[in-house]
Parts: sequence; structure tokens; C-alpha cells
Amino acid sequence: MQGLQGFDPSKHEWIQAWLARLTAESQLLPFFEPSGAHDFGRLLTALSIEDPDRFRAFSSQLFPKLLSALLDAETDDSAWSRLFDEVSSSFPEVGSFDRSQILWFIRQVQATDDLLVKLRSTFEAGEMNVEQGLENWRQDMLAGAVLPDTLRPDTFSLGRNLASTPGDVVFENQLFQLIQYRPATESVHQNPILLIPAFVNRFYILDLSGEYSMVRWLVDQGHTVFLMSWINPTEMLAPYDMTHYVLDGGLAALDQIDRMLPRTRTQLMGYCAGGVVATLLTAWLKARGEDRIASLSLLTTLLDYSDPGPLGQFVSAETIESLRKPLTEMGYLPAELMLRTFASLRPHDLLFGRMLNSYVLGQRAKPFPLLHWLGDGTRTPASLVLWILEQLYLKNALVSESQMQLAGQSIDLAAIDCPTFLLATESDDISPWQSVMMAADRFGVEPVCVLGQW
Repeated sequence: MQGLQGFDPSKHEWIQAWLARLTAESQLLPFFEPSGAHDFGRLLTALSIEDPDRFRAFSSQLFPKLLSALLDAETDDSAWSRLFDEVSSSFPEVGSFDRSQILWFIRQVQATDDLLVKLRSTFEAGEMNVEQGLENWRQDMLAGAVLPDTLRPDTFSLGRNLASTPGDVVFENQLFQLIQYRPATESVHQNPILLIPAFVNRFYILDLSGEYSMVRWLVDQGHTVFLMSWINPTEMLAPYDMTHYVLDGGLAALDQIDRMLPRTRTQLMGYCAGGVVATLLTAWLKARGEDRIASLSLLTTLLDYSDPGPLGQFVSAETIESLRKPLTEMGYLPAELMLRTFASLRPHDLLFGRMLNSYVLGQRAKPFPLLHWLGDGTRTPASLVLWILEQLYLKNALVSESQMQLAGQSIDLAAIDCPTFLLATESDDISPWQSVMMAADRFGVEPVCVLGQW
């Protein structure tokens, strides 16, 4: 596990001032003694630099105080943000990057504190079920689960109650399989739909069970649907970057559809990072003068990375360079690391709360297909990860004045003039809705924008 490069609190005068202010903030830390600031500083430092002993800081005397005082249930991000802004205003070198790192860390401590408090109260009440908790843990280990109580192979299986819409593989190459689903109605829409899912998770997010299946709903409306299922790459695909995923992925799928259904124009629909592939493909075709896309629908897709949300808070030139060597040596980003990153955005919901319920109380949550999918991650090629970090998070190249180049073509979102649809959801931590909608005025047409409540 790599530390957060370039962020050493012991070298920042503003952090020392912030820690000193924390000791006097009775609302947030009523029992925080001045001596605790040193422990807190050590803890921050241990989490932020590469240090084999970094987790020893958690054994400091600070954490008993955290249990009773550090972050009670009534203290939220806004209080911490206010305090941080008051202190950091005297230090002009402090930027939003440092602010995001500190507030991210606080959220992790909040979740840890909540877990430990509940663990103590559970123990005192005699409600622990160690035997069942160990059995639940054993089942998670056998299933290869990274996040507690998510993967449920005893309940879900592909073809039975996941990805159960009847379909046929009609094409495959080194990057993906293309699945065709035939319409379930007598009256059929002329133009087919190509669904491009994210490449960091399995394809069946768009074909979950029953009422949660986008594919099933579309075929029931009379659509011919094609869905890409990305390969789970090994180190053999380490050189593959976004150009490969657009040309050998999205374009290859589009070519196959055109061979099967000539004289049609395809409706593209991209989910999350798959929406980036769909957008690049559409803009690339327009740059070549090819009018093959009937419409573009983007579901929770970030295109403007000027404010990318929580996932962007640790991305800098320094952190990218620190990742380059291990990524290149391994050849891919492990699925486990991506899942833990996602969990850190909601540490209580996806990690600590589930640990308490499953491993301490022995209570399994009701199986839910979305959580099973979330725990079923895939690897991502090293070159693709670095491309995303550098071109999107660091350079925001999709919307920059100096247009992105892809396979000899300039990528211009303003050239996309087909009907366009943007969907974001209120509670999405990976693609915050405000950030998703920032791209709305970048297209050559006014997109239809929908904000979902989920």
C-alpha cells in the first residue's frame, strides 16, 4: 500500500496551527488535551507518508479520547470545514488539495470512532455473537470479498438471478465480448442501443436481477440492445490505454453492430467511466466526418474534472509519479485497491458498519444485487489508470482549450451535435451530480439533464 506522497504534516506550519486550534475547540474536542496534538500529528504523518510502521500511530493515547470525544454523532463535515478554513486562512500556501486530504482523513476517523464506540457498547450489553461473526468472516474470505458482507455467491450467480436476460455473444476480441439482446416486442425500434459499462467493475451492473435490469427494461420496450463485457485484464494488457479502449473497444463494437444491422445509426449509452469511452468515440467519429451515432446518453459520467469530487482529492503530479513505478511493475491496478478506495468514500456504510454487523453481531445483511456487484471488481491496465489520472484528473484535457488528441483526431465536445442525455444522482460519491452537470454546456447541443434521487 502506497502512502500519500508529498504530504508530510510535520513540515507544514499551518497544520501545527490547526492542531493547536483543535486543542482549544471545546465543541469538537471537549476532552482533547494539549498533549494529544502531538499524537494526532503523528497519526496524520503516519497515514500520509510511506512508512512501514505507519499504522503504529493508532496505538497512541489519542484514540481512547477519540472514543468519547473526538467526533461525536452531532459533529459533521461543516463544523470541521469551518474550523479548518478559519485556521488555514492565515496560511496562503494551503490549497483545496490539502483541505480535501484533511477532511477525507477526518471522515475515516469518524467512521472508525463510530465503530469502536458501538463495539464497546455491544460488548458491554453482551450482544456479541463471536461464533456467527467468525463464520461470516470465513464465508467472506472464501468468496474473496474485499468489503464485508458484499459478495454473496451463495445467493447470486450469473445467468440465474444476475445477468439473466437472454442474450448471445456475437463478437469478442482481446478487450471485450459483445452481447446481443433481442427485443421482446413485435414492434421494434429501428436504431440499436450499445451499452458501454465502466471497465473497473463487471458488465452486469446494467443487467441486475428483475426490476434492477436496464437491459431487460430496454428489450421490453422494443429495443435491440448490445452490451459490452470488458475483460478482466492481466499484466499482458498493461500497455492498453484509453486509445485502445475507444478504438479496440467501443469502435470495434460499433463496427460489429453496423455489420449486423446495416443502414442503422447506433444509440450510445455509457455508464460511469464507460461514458468517457462513449463520449470520446462520438467526438472521434465526428472529427472524421462519420455520422454513425444517433444519440449519446451518459449515466453518472464525469467529463469536466475541474471539481472531480472526493476521488480527486489525492491526485497530484507527485502522487501520480509515486504510482507509476508500482503500476508499471504490476501491469494493472488491483481490483482490491479500487474497492478500498470506493469504500473510503463511505467508510461507515461500506466498511466499518458492515464489519460491526457481520463480524461482531453476527448479523448478515439481506442480500442485495448492487452490493454483490460492487464487491465483484476487476483489474484495470496500468497505462489506462495513468492515462485517466494524467489526462482527466490532472489536466482536465476533455474540456481544456488545447484539445485532446486521440488517434490522430482532435477531441472537441462542442462537435457532438446528436441528442444528448446526462443523468446524475444526488448521493453519488464517485461522480457527484454537481460535477457531472458541469459538462452540460460543453456539447454542441443542449443536453437533457436529469438528477435522480437515489
